[in-house]
Amino acid sequence: NEANEKLPESAPTIGIPRVLFFHDLLPFWATYFNTLGFRVVLSDPTNKKLIREGLEAVVTETCFPIKVTHGHILNLIQKQVPTIFLPSLINFPPLQPEFSRSFACPYVQSSPYAIQSAIDFKGSGVEFIYLPVSMDQNPKKLANNLLPLAKKLKKKRKEHLTAFFAAFEAQKNFQENLRKRGKEILSQLTPEEKALVIVSRAYNGCDPGINLRIPTKLKEMGVKAIPLDMLPLNEVELAKKWEGMYWGYGQKILAAAVIIKNDPRLFPVYITNFSCGPDSFISHFFRKELEEKPFLQIEIDEHSADAGVVTRLEAFLDSLKNIRIPTKAPKIDKPLITIASPSDGKKRIIFIPRMSDHAYALAAAFQACGIYAELLPESDAETVKLGRKHTSGRECYPCILTTGDIVKTTQRPDFDPEHSAFFMPASNGPCRFGQYSRLQRMVLDELGFSQVPIISINQDDGIYQQCANIGNEFTRLAWQGIVAIDLLDKKLREVRPYEKRRGEANQIYQYYLQEVFNCIKNKKELSEVLRNAREEFENILLEKGIQKPIIGIVGEIYIRSNPFSNENIVSQIESLGGEVWLPPISEWILYTNFTALKRSLTNRNWSNFLRTFITNLYQKFDEHHLGKIFASRLKNHPAPPIRKTLQNAQPYLHPSFEGEAILSIGKTIDFIRKGAQGIINVMPFTCMPGTITNTILKKLREIEKEIPVLNIAYDGQEETNTQLRLEAFMHQVNQFKDNQLI
Repeated sequence: NEANEKLPESAPTIGIPRVLFFHDLLPFWATYFNTLGFRVVLSDPTNKKLIREGLEAVVTETCFPIKVTHGHILNLIQKQVPTIFLPSLINFPPLQPEFSRSFACPYVQSSPYAIQSAIDFKGSGVEFIYLPVSMDQNPKKLANNLLPLAKKLKKKRKEHLTAFFAAFEAQKNFQENLRKRGKEILSQLTPEEKALVIVSRAYNGCDPGINLRIPTKLKEMGVKAIPLDMLPLNEVELAKKWEGMYWGYGQKILAAAVIIKNDPRLFPVYITNFSCGPDSFISHFFRKELEEKPFLQIEIDEHSADAGVVTRLEAFLDSLKNIRIPTKAPKIDKPLITIASPSDGKKRIIFIPRMSDHAYALAAAFQACGIYAELLPESDAETVKLGRKHTSGRECYPCILTTGDIVKTTQRPDFDPEHSAFFMPASNGPCRFGQYSRLQRMVLDELGFSQVPIISINQDDGIYQQCANIGNEFTRLAWQGIVAIDLLDKKLREVRPYEKRRGEANQIYQYYLQEVFNCIKNKKELSEVLRNAREEFENILLEKGIQKPIIGIVGEIYIRSNPFSNENIVSQIESLGGEVWLPPISEWILYTNFTALKRSLTNRNWSNFLRTFITNLYQKFDEHHLGKIFASRLKNHPAPPIRKTLQNAQPYLHPSFEGEAILSIGKTIDFIRKGAQGIINVMPFTCMPGTITNTILKKLREIEKEIPVLNIAYDGQEETNTQLRLEAFMHQVNQFKDNQLI
């Protein structure tokens, strides 16, 4: 306000919504715009009217803070602010330099893109300014990357740099003052006194309209409530044990857990939201880090009420009156997940979850390198039961399934923990997949199987170095198998809907799937097998003169590829008269190459750049070499280069927002241009990238001639209305197809 008052009446204004990361980073952005001569106008504090308008505007079911964000943007529009600023925040400043990533969650990253599907800025006469921002960069680099914003605001480089460094200093002072105040509060606590730490993201803990005034209620009860950010989080040695915590807020929350655990006066109140993706995993890790110390977790959404929260706070405070935490000898921290090599001195069976038939390629490549690998049986009802028993139910459905399959395997009479291991890939975010193996490590430890390693290859910059630890030929053999199975799978789905003798295509597919496995296992060339498969597929008697409507399925890779998890959606569509196209599994691997090359260039990691570049070259060669066998016999072939897929998606999502959502949008456009008449986006219930895809598809559909689009979320509870929804969708598709012919 003081900075605004110093500006002339004629100063231009820029609106900032009082939401999300602005609760952390407002000193930076307000100082930046004020120094450039802009009057900053904030949206009103969160209130019931604002929440209601946000709920009415939101396109899909997201977490509560994202819904509230829509209300804040509408509030600024109602204030007739000519310009609104909401960047795509990719990374926060890392808590410690040892963390290679400090992502904001996918919802936060994509908020400026998703919100344009719900709010018509142009029609409202408002300029909406957004750009990708990574706050984990050094000041000089960040200043250079923000230059496009200055140009957008018609400011010179010198003005921009002056404003930037003033903003950087303001943010630094703000954070230092927070920690200083926190130390003062902690120093004033007596040994017998108890205080509660508000463990939350700033946009929950610092927004009374979202958090039901929990800090104020605690003050009224005579209890000190300390915000997480006032603790000396940066002094905690965290990265060694939690090196895979790639969310910025997750780093803070776990550091807070360490401080609270070691201070007998402190107890946490963990504020979270329904469908908060990161917290579905972080809360497990938080509980593990606290050990035996109790905490209160409060999940807030638009339905939460004051009375219930007060009752729970009172009950928690009562429970702390006579609590005694036993003193324990300090533990030596060790990483939660070891990226183990199969050759750890013991001959082990590597159990591989069966996401799709492409797992055969991995098993064969392991065996070719002298390591016995076995595919786990397909998931079933027992899988779901066991998975739910050993998770909270808030995690992704694929995590629940793979956890259930792992637990089920440990119950086999022939399971030998001394000679077994589980294979579970990982990633460095921003979606939840990278945390599966860490949660599953905890589950195995709790079941008494701490000696059973999890072989976790991280789909990040160093993936091929990790693969080389398995065997020098592992990467290429696995890749060739994946490409071959992609081709068989495409051919199967293009032939099966038209076969006259039902079951013939499946029989040929299963035979050649085994032949591909044998070839990879024995390090043989695949060309002859694929040529034979092509010939047998082409000898199948087909219905002539018919072109069934083509349905492109996009979405989360596990759900779209795994028949059990998606309730056999491909078969369902085929029984309703459709032909199904799916993105190839190889697309994801080529995409991880693309992002790894980009990061290696940015970080000047030349050795990794060269390794990935060479691997990518021979992978593209193998893809072309094997693909040309089917080239003229497939409608959905070849797949476009990754760069083209990202270009397709760029009007809707910037490539800086990495993951499946941008691939799903780019692939949707590819399918439409190749002749698809309907699109289905499949996802696990509460999947963040899947929900973002669904949001963007609303806007895309308006541009793409209202092509029928269906979104289906799966959680293991069989929905009787899924079949009805598919039938209604296929009716729309047939109408759309008929209209194309007019």
